[in-house]
Amino acid sequence: MKNYLIGFCFLVGAFFLIWKQSEQQIERTNETTTTRPLEAEDSNFSFALAELNNSITQKPFTVGNAGDVLLKENLKQPEDLFHEFSNNFSSLTFTSHLGSIRNIHLHQHDRLNKSYKMPQPGTPLLGISFHKMDGSEISLLSNNKNFAINEESNDQKISYEWISNEKIKITREYWREHNSSYVINHRTSIENLNDYPVQLDKLKLHLGSAFQIPRLYNPFDNSSTYLNVGYYNFGPPLAEGCSCAKCSGRIDGEAEEFIQLNEMGTNGKMEPRLLSEAKWVCVNNQFFVNLIRPVHSLGEILVEGESVKNNDSNTTDTQSGVGGKITFALGVLAPGEKRNLDFEVYSGPKDYKLLSELGSDQNKVMQFGVFWWISEPLSYLLNLFSGMLGGYGLGIIVLTILMKLILWPLTAKATRSQKKMQALQEPMAALREKHKGSPQKLNQEMMKFYKEHKVNPFAGCWPIMIQIPIFLGMFWMLRSAAELYGQDFLWARDLSEQDQIAEIFGFSANLLPILMVVTQWFQMRLTPMQLGPQMSEAQRINAKMMRFMPFMFLIFLYFFSSALVLYWTVQNLMTILQTLVTKKEPLKGEKTKKIESTTGDKFDRNIGTVAKHGLQEMSDEERKHRNFLGLKLKAPLKLEELDRLYKQRLSNYSDDKLAEMTSSKRKSSLEKKEKTKQAYKFLRERMKKGT
Repeated sequence: MKNYLIGFCFLVGAFFLIWKQSEQQIERTNETTTTRPLEAEDSNFSFALAELNNSITQKPFTVGNAGDVLLKENLKQPEDLFHEFSNNFSSLTFTSHLGSIRNIHLHQHDRLNKSYKMPQPGTPLLGISFHKMDGSEISLLSNNKNFAINEESNDQKISYEWISNEKIKITREYWREHNSSYVINHRTSIENLNDYPVQLDKLKLHLGSAFQIPRLYNPFDNSSTYLNVGYYNFGPPLAEGCSCAKCSGRIDGEAEEFIQLNEMGTNGKMEPRLLSEAKWVCVNNQFFVNLIRPVHSLGEILVEGESVKNNDSNTTDTQSGVGGKITFALGVLAPGEKRNLDFEVYSGPKDYKLLSELGSDQNKVMQFGVFWWISEPLSYLLNLFSGMLGGYGLGIIVLTILMKLILWPLTAKATRSQKKMQALQEPMAALREKHKGSPQKLNQEMMKFYKEHKVNPFAGCWPIMIQIPIFLGMFWMLRSAAELYGQDFLWARDLSEQDQIAEIFGFSANLLPILMVVTQWFQMRLTPMQLGPQMSEAQRINAKMMRFMPFMFLIFLYFFSSALVLYWTVQNLMTILQTLVTKKEPLKGEKTKKIESTTGDKFDRNIGTVAKHGLQEMSDEERKHRNFLGLKLKAPLKLEELDRLYKQRLSNYSDDKLAEMTSSKRKSSLEKKEKTKQAYKFLRERMKKGT
């Protein structure tokens, strides 16, 4: 009981420190103003962009330079908004400013259980600008960036047009298919109306912005890790070195890479990435993404990103976010030439099923990591079960039960092996004692002993080793599944968030992690620690430390999403059921074979237990005293063994040793000495009654 009280005090202290840390972090967040604003952008390009510039041939005509770069434009000039472009999945707000997208409003529909707005302040999504080879902006769009909407635009197709003073016509078209869900098709057409060639070196296309989703405080899960500028490069590695994901070695050499907000350096900008062939590029937060896929190859492109801020008009809060853009070569337009640039744009939730159906490896934006081969089938099964049962909470429960049933034979085999190992502790201790001076001989004898009794000492580790990647795969899947956003279950209002039942002094009170710890503690109680006399002191300490593991899990999992904690709780309940069933199963084996320990007791080869010679039913008090002295529960009491252990224990509390102890340790040792005497006295009387 004393150990549990100490552990409880440490647990309360840990939560108090976390609470104080949350207060300090909120204060620092409110005071921080150093993040780059959305209207900031450097005009200088990296060495990678210079290499891209040098690859473009000089042409006879060049449009003049602009005084300011695009993101420093005056956004106070009037802009006309078009709101009618919508379907059941989302509504788009277009702006005459650059003929682009100002806002995406995702509706509560299908697997998205809560509506969500994706604002695109500053330079809108799919905003464009033209640049020279030195990185400066061409004045083509510097004076008037308001495009005229085509009169034929409707709720299925919208078109913007603009003609510059240099007779360059730009048409921007958007349309949706009837079954397109969150997908928008876009085409930018650039036409040279002159009778001479015009050089437009590069075009910069903006990927829009993604902002953090307001969440409850979690000290172990920084929201900035969910804000990313990402891409998928499927061209060959470039000669410049590690400027593309294929040769950078990140994410195990895969072609996709995601640059987090907290990786963008002190200047708030990521190091530009030059890609030989981009399959898609994106900006995303935890559950939602702007993903742009070129329909036709753009050649080499430069991916840039930066940290941004967004002031919420409804609150005084400032949201952190990321913005991105790509730059690619446009070259020279011949007289009368019209250049079409086609893109497929996905602005919506990170829904694995939808993204997989779109192809082009767009499901990689889920960021499942190295355990994608586990996360992907789990995501498919979760959607399948949730659709059948009508809720993702029930889907998680059924998926967890299914995984435990699949692993049941392996876990049951490991449990039986553990039972054998526990029953064979005494003859194993005899072997260690016999060969304690010869480690090599001991190993040989132990291997022979394991083989003879058909026991695998490592069998108990396999269930844990297998469950680790499954848990991590489930973790990465649940943390990115937008289907859980806003999905309620029992008292949890949002499975993607903590199951807050109350707020106490700004601290979230969560019930589900408490239930998880109770089930895990009960699970450990079903497999009692073997603390017999053969155990070393280090093994005893490790065994006792394992008893505090459930409370360590409480600290880490307390702040995670209720979906993940629900999975862990159901898994504990299934493990408890499996342990109870397996414990009742008799161990089967071959014909009985006897071996003898140093004490002369005989052991069954197949069940590994001491042969019973009239052993009476054991009371709880006798079990307690046996455990205290380190006696086996299933072995008959022997006077010489009892006396030996009693004298051995008392020698630890001799007067000389007690004199060297501190007062607190001496007090504890005297209590243990008294318990030793009581246990010895009780067991001696028990033996007399038995005879």
